[in-house]
Amino acid sequence: MPNPNSFSFDEAGRGTLAGPVSVGCVSFDHNTLKRIQAGEILKSLRDSKKIPEPKRLELRKEILEHVRYWHVSFVSAKYIDKFNINQAIFYGIGRSLPKVTDPTNPKLDPETKPFLFLDGNYKLKITNPIDGYLSIPKGDDLVPSISAASILAKTFRDEYMESMDRKYPGYGFAKHKGYGTEEHRDALRKLGISPIHRLSFCDFLRREGSEPSLFSN
Repeated sequence: MPNPNSFSFDEAGRGTLAGPVSVGCVSFDHNTLKRIQAGEILKSLRDSKKIPEPKRLELRKEILEHVRYWHVSFVSAKYIDKFNINQAIFYGIGRSLPKVTDPTNPKLDPETKPFLFLDGNYKLKITNPIDGYLSIPKGDDLVPSISAASILAKTFRDEYMESMDRKYPGYGFAKHKGYGTEEHRDALRKLGISPIHRLSFCDFLRREGSEPSLFSN
């Protein structure tokens, strides 16, 4: 019998030069999954990177109408620099899990430890007690619940980076969302490092002989 407390995860912003990594968590109940598989609802679920932005936002709204549980965790650039990106993702997964044994949530089975489905090929390391996990390469394109987690992770992170564009103008965060485009790299060479940049991802500045400078808050 399938674990009634199954949760699917995907992250957005793994390879960016700036901003947090965003970890999305989604859980659908069994009947909702059957409706998705039958093509009755959420018909366009796939890897969020393959979906145009307006459609991603439409799907996010529909996902939030049908999930029994969802959560998105941001793990900061400072955490990534201190512990590395994989540890940051694991930390985000742990933070995104609900208190499954919480009897106040009638949609979750308080007697069953969660089982996790992950996009990628991870050997998961988290402290939360779980029943187990399965890492699925290209899961965000193959497993609807992972696709849904991907869409939540990306859309909420994109909106955050747009807000950072207003706070730290000149880098183009609203356009590239922190990824290492040539425009972004040029801005870094001119402006230096902002408080949301990942120092461990910006070593190219040092290699070029341009020592990064930090903005004051």
